[in-house]
Amino acid sequence: MTIIETINQGIKEAIRNQEQIRLNTLRMLKSKILAVDARATLPDAEVIKLFKTYYNSLVEAKEQAASRPEMVRQLEQELVIIQEFLPQALSREETQKIVEKAIADSGAKTKKDLGMVMKSVMKINNTVDGKLAKELADQMLD
Repeated sequence: MTIIETINQGIKEAIRNQEQIRLNTLRMLKSKILAVDARATLPDAEVIKLFKTYYNSLVEAKEQAASRPEMVRQLEQELVIIQEFLPQALSREETQKIVEKAIADSGAKTKKDLGMVMKSVMKINNTVDGKLAKELADQMLD
């Protein structure tokens, strides 16, 4: 079952169960897909990229809405729903191994080579948390 089929099924279930936040979130995810491809024939890898972007924008919105607890609560619920469709994040140790391999592969020596390292990291595994990878690479490079 593709991601779009899973979302369509989830929308039906949310309507039946009267889960308003889940319904709204799934509809938003579907609209993100339809905005890019009106026929909803995007491969799952492209859909995941869209969802990651949307997820990151919600994380930023949550940080900005820190003074509004009801908004933060709603955003947290939406983030949990979106995480169901994203691949499991790698642990810090797994990310560190990938960064070490990327540094070795790219031949990076200084922090000026951080761009090369990050490019290599994404080639090795594009499910890596970019912020964590950048932080680890920054610590490892002189």
